[in-house]
Amino acid sequence: MGTLTSPALPHRRAVIASMIALGMIIILAPAASAAEPESGKIVFATDRDTDTEVYVMNADGSELTRLTTTPDEDFEPAFSPDGSRIAFTSFRDAGPNQNIYVMNSDGSGQTRLTTDAGGDSTPAWSPDGSRIAFTSHRDGNAEIYVMNANGTGQVNISNNPADDVRPAWSPDGTKILFVTNRDGNNEIYSMAVDGSNQTNLTNSAGTDDDPDWAPDGATVAFSSDRDGDAEIFVMNANGTGQTPITDNPAIDSDPAFSPDGTMILFQTNRDGDQEIYVMGADGSDPTNLTNNAAFDIQPDWAPRGDTVGLVDPVTGEWRLRNQIGAITTFFYGNPGDVPFMGDWDCDGVDTPGLFRLSDAFAYVRNSNTQGVADIRFFFGNPSDIPLAGDFDGDGCDTLSLYRPSEQRFYIINQLGANDGGLGPAEFSFLFGNPGDKPFVGDFDGDGIDEVGLHRESTGFVYYRNTLTTGIADNEFFFGNPGDRFVAGDWGLIDGIDTPAMFRPGNTTFYFRHTNTQGIADSQFIWGEPGWLPVAGAFGLD
Repeated sequence: MGTLTSPALPHRRAVIASMIALGMIIILAPAASAAEPESGKIVFATDRDTDTEVYVMNADGSELTRLTTTPDEDFEPAFSPDGSRIAFTSFRDAGPNQNIYVMNSDGSGQTRLTTDAGGDSTPAWSPDGSRIAFTSHRDGNAEIYVMNANGTGQVNISNNPADDVRPAWSPDGTKILFVTNRDGNNEIYSMAVDGSNQTNLTNSAGTDDDPDWAPDGATVAFSSDRDGDAEIFVMNANGTGQTPITDNPAIDSDPAFSPDGTMILFQTNRDGDQEIYVMGADGSDPTNLTNNAAFDIQPDWAPRGDTVGLVDPVTGEWRLRNQIGAITTFFYGNPGDVPFMGDWDCDGVDTPGLFRLSDAFAYVRNSNTQGVADIRFFFGNPSDIPLAGDFDGDGCDTLSLYRPSEQRFYIINQLGANDGGLGPAEFSFLFGNPGDKPFVGDFDGDGIDEVGLHRESTGFVYYRNTLTTGIADNEFFFGNPGDRFVAGDWGLIDGIDTPAMFRPGNTTFYFRHTNTQGIADSQFIWGEPGWLPVAGAFGLD
């Protein structure tokens, strides 16, 4: 068998240096892209405090925050799919060997999950957040294990006399990639989550390492030294189409896709020390995010789901929450305006819009700040209900409407020009009963928003998976009369929108994480009874 090093980081810079020697599996980390930086957070490990600790930073490299503070090495951080927790590896409490820990995303609640003397490392979450795959040496060699997210039920799934390390769970939850030296050199394999169907994907003469899935599950990024030095490659999920996307004499490794799949973080020593870079998913515009004399390694993106906000229709004050609950406040609009959120300029960030009943005009803004409308246009009738969404899958939101008097949806896939009208709808369809309350979401994860209804008389939610007349594709009980509904990708962060409601009577948000009947999966108290809920990806993290 070829040499395959254990994924461990026992002694700061000396060990980090040893990991980047050619012929060894490389534990390096990525970075964020130049021209249009992803919003959100990046977690990474760094030795800038003498020992290696876990930090988090904004996706543009700003606002660094230290999360761990022990005198021992803490490294290999990985965000949970809902962004609420971080799994990591640490030498604390474990003598000469490392074990796996978990903490809240703000660094609180640090808890040990594994206790084996052999040493456990490289945690990787399942897409539903219920399990963690990891590398363990408890059997005398490195194997891939899976456990429940609370540390129970630890099971060996790779079961091979070779060394198997660095698992990566597929977005659909059915496969795990890993690195193994069973063919004489380090290759990337795929297997089912029960350990069956173990298949070599890379089959190269070089060292292939650091697999990471694209969010859509169709592409895998990895590092390879097959061309003489370590570069970042991409391939199809079945191993075909292996293509380098970096070309630099330095060592580039440990790629990590952004939540929307448009960027890749990676780790490189091209500046003389280990830095975290970001680039486009095609390798364009590589940019140093960390710019520090320390070794900055092992980055991971925070998942970027939707959050909620509240608007006071009396004062026009907007309050938008980010992923950790911090609130951005600004004024926009007049008393009585109907608020909504949408991605009007196609940059991935939802920003405010208003429908003014007094003049039937829509007013939209391209930033979550106080100011005048960037675009205003005539839109519908005063009794219409505005609906913002991406109804054709082009990545841009537009305004459509629901006319309660007809129970008819009118779909419009363009924004109006300043002070102009939209003209006729592209198409319309019937759905629902009198009194139903409409809301918008991508309920099947196909990238196209559909419409849902809350029927207050029965407490049922109904939605269709196509923008056509017909009976509901799904229905379930959720909510009370008077609840105000929105939809978003929260909880699992899987591209599928699910409902949430703001209940004025107790000023509480209730969230379902699946489109099924049941009690709220999460909830919190916030706001005032008269405030109106909005939802989206606000870009405030």
